[in-house]
Amino acid sequence: MKLYLFKKNVFNCKHATLLSLKNEEGKISFIEKIKLHYHLLYCKYCKRFIKQSAVINKAGNDTAESLFTNPSHLLSAKTKENIQRRIDTTGQ
Repeated sequence: MKLYLFKKNVFNCKHATLLSLKNEEGKISFIEKIKLHYHLLYCKYCKRFIKQSAVINKAGNDTAESLFTNPSHLLSAKTKENIQRRIDTTGQ
């Protein structure tokens, strides 16, 4: 019975996916790390998922950082002046 529960937890790809996501967030326990590591010894698909997930996260973080440091959605100074001028002339 114990072996069945161990295999069920260790060899389940859904569970390994959940553990890998928890690991990325740093919210994984030591026992869960062991289960994930053991699963990854045998499952090339979950290894691939983890690599792809890391690439996607890095791309997302790089994009967010780029948008934060160099926001393309801000108006130029000239456009702001034009809008302010229109507001001022319409309000009179």
